[in-house]
Amino acid sequence: MAPRVGDRLPLNMSLMRLENGAPVEVPLAPLFTNKTVVLFTIPGAFTSLCRTSHFPSFAGANGEALRSAGVDTILCIAVNDAFVMDAFNTTMGTRDTIDVLADGDGSWVRAAGMAVNLGKFGGTRARRGSFVVVDGVVRTAYLEDGPAYSGISGGKHMLANW
Repeated sequence: MAPRVGDRLPLNMSLMRLENGAPVEVPLAPLFTNKTVVLFTIPGAFTSLCRTSHFPSFAGANGEALRSAGVDTILCIAVNDAFVMDAFNTTMGTRDTIDVLADGDGSWVRAAGMAVNLGKFGGTRARRGSFVVVDGVVRTAYLEDGPAYSGISGGKHMLANW
């Protein structure tokens, strides 16, 4: 079951990112402890809706407004490898504004209840969603019904309902 308001996220694991050209493990707990984090999950980097709509909805003016409202970190997780996520963040021009983490084997999305099986299209992926997380606890949750993007889980909707 997907995280609901009041749920504690599974933070006793590590995901991956690229640092100085090499993949490194990043423990999740320190990223959320004593912080307000906007977390959003996308089915895959470079996929059409993730690239053109969902991911960019947390960048630019929306990202600045979220930070002005007290958000410490904007974080995106996807079931991709660290090289793909790093290239995606670079391509999107958001290296300084959105942190990205790779859940290469889908272990975190399964533990969080955010796994969706897209079959031959892509196997296990992250369900599209967004959350306001305070000290590891979900305060707000916006989940899409399927892999399509309706805007419910986007930055604009989050801001409108802040």
